[in-house]
Amino acid sequence: MLGQKSLCRNLNIEPLCAFLQSRNLGRRVPNQGKPPILPPSRKVLYHVVHVPWQSPEDVKELLWRRHVYNNAVISLKEVFRQEIRQAEAAGKGIEAMKEEEDAEFNRLIAENDRINKEKAEARAIREETEWKNTQREILNEIEEALEKRQKIAKEATEEVRAAIARSRDFVDKTNLEAKIIEALENPKVYDFAIDRQGNKYYDPKPVKYQEGVPTRQKGRLFDKTLGIPQNSDEEEQKHEGTKAAGI
Repeated sequence: MLGQKSLCRNLNIEPLCAFLQSRNLGRRVPNQGKPPILPPSRKVLYHVVHVPWQSPEDVKELLWRRHVYNNAVISLKEVFRQEIRQAEAAGKGIEAMKEEEDAEFNRLIAENDRINKEKAEARAIREETEWKNTQREILNEIEEALEKRQKIAKEATEEVRAAIARSRDFVDKTNLEAKIIEALENPKVYDFAIDRQGNKYYDPKPVKYQEGVPTRQKGRLFDKTLGIPQNSDEEEQKHEGTKAAGI
């Protein structure tokens, strides 16, 4: 068998040989349909249906049933067509159904709008009632706060007035000399002693001017609760009352 080059050389068809060589050089190996590890599949050209054997009587019965079923389906389709034609003739066709659907849709829209309006009115009434209740609660809280502030201000005013009334007897630069003279003329003693029996023994009132040399206390020599008879507070008051009556 001659090769491609010898054939081209013998036939003197150089352009055709060049074209064939370029076409052969440009071909590539097609992709495999399956991986090489899988075995080749058996090519199926046609499918043969193997129907199980049945008796002729059963075949005739099944065929008869099939014809009856198909005739019934055809009859039902014809009945439906007649009903549709009658409905269209009586004004109940597809256009009438569309009009009924549109009318029902509009009716439902109107009903929905009515329900929404009623709910909106009820909601407005409820919101107004809630706002009034909230406003009332706020006003009550404000009133309670004002009453509390007024009460605090009243108590503070009373305290200030009481302090002003007490300040009349306070010592300041204007009445310092008078208060000193008054304290010297009317001394008041707060020191007292208590014995084991619970009797109180007040110290004598200090004299305005010191007479003689004051005795210095040593230990408990001058303790009034060591058995030295002293006058109690009641006796002191009685003595002062008797002295004042005698004067």
